[in-house]
Amino acid sequence: MSTRHLLILGGTGEARQLATLLADQYDIVVSLAGRTQDPMALAGTVRQGGFGGLPGLLRYLEQDRPAAVIDATHPYAARMGTTAVQATAQMQIPFLRLERPAWIQQPGDDWHIFETVEALAERLPSLGRHGLITLGGANLGAFSRATGMRLTLRAIDPPDILPDHPAIEVLLDRGPFTLKRERDLLTRLGIDVLVARNAGGSATRAKIDAARLHKLPVALLARPARPVSNYVESVAAAARWVQGLGL
Repeated sequence: MSTRHLLILGGTGEARQLATLLADQYDIVVSLAGRTQDPMALAGTVRQGGFGGLPGLLRYLEQDRPAAVIDATHPYAARMGTTAVQATAQMQIPFLRLERPAWIQQPGDDWHIFETVEALAERLPSLGRHGLITLGGANLGAFSRATGMRLTLRAIDPPDILPDHPAIEVLLDRGPFTLKRERDLLTRLGIDVLVARNAGGSATRAKIDAARLHKLPVALLARPARPVSNYVESVAAAARWVQGLGL
């Protein structure tokens, strides 16, 4: 590979924007975990599927030899982030974490923050009778504990495994989700509690604003801890970091 070869660990809008911004100047490979069946188009070369943990990523870096690695995965992809920090440190490859800022609680928000999905699911029946779950397809089995209430699971793709729950429905949908669209959904389904991750950014913010306007509680899954690393919070800052490498 050329000295202007970059590996972007993707799966977010920021990764897509960064790849588009840099594609004319650098040889870009964007790696996706492969969880979404029909991902949006990306600039550069797209790689699908996991690496196989730390040993697999080390092998990939040894063979592909990127000049730098930018981790622009989802804020909740902590395992991949940890692996990337460890692998790039061992290979002495410049590394940057691009992570959008978390949402900040606003006046009128009724947030209930949980460190684990299990704790959230166990407490959920005390917050409402019909929950809209917007956690993607991971760790859904814990919601078998949310007894005595209805659950509507919204996801882009059908989940591989559904919780063992007598009153669960799956709603397949893809954004962008406008405030009006989210408010209409809450009203139409009779949702009285929202389950979400603190994803940050504007793409999925509307559901949080809709919950505030409807005076609904939000069961919010806290962001997982990540290893300390070099990081920025915007695509523009990430592009400046790459350009500062002098590749």
